[in-house]
Amino acid sequence: MNSPQKSANAKFWAMCTTALAAAVASTLCCIGPLLYLAFGVSSAWLVQLSEYSYLQVPMLVISLGAFGYGFWLLNFSDKIICTKYLSRRTLRILYWIMAPVILFFLSYPYVLPYILEFLA
Repeated sequence: MNSPQKSANAKFWAMCTTALAAAVASTLCCIGPLLYLAFGVSSAWLVQLSEYSYLQVPMLVISLGAFGYGFWLLNFSDKIICTKYLSRRTLRILYWIMAPVILFFLSYPYVLPYILEFLA
């Protein structure tokens, strides 16, 4: 494998990792209250856990951008993406396995209130 192939492969994995990290980071403001809700703990100081909610939208944009760039690299780029152990087909399968995970982390702060309202 020559240097351009390694570079394209490294970019692909960097984009996937960035997308997943940004998706998880965009939901950090909601994880604390969700855990307290799940375990039935309540307190007035829980309101302060949304201190970093201003980061949610920028992280959402970064995650979608990185995930979109990974999609572009896999499907439309002329660069050769190959690894020692994985083929392009395997990378596409892993990409689509990762897609629901990332979409879950990105959407649950918006979807969870509707689900909880339906269950209540």
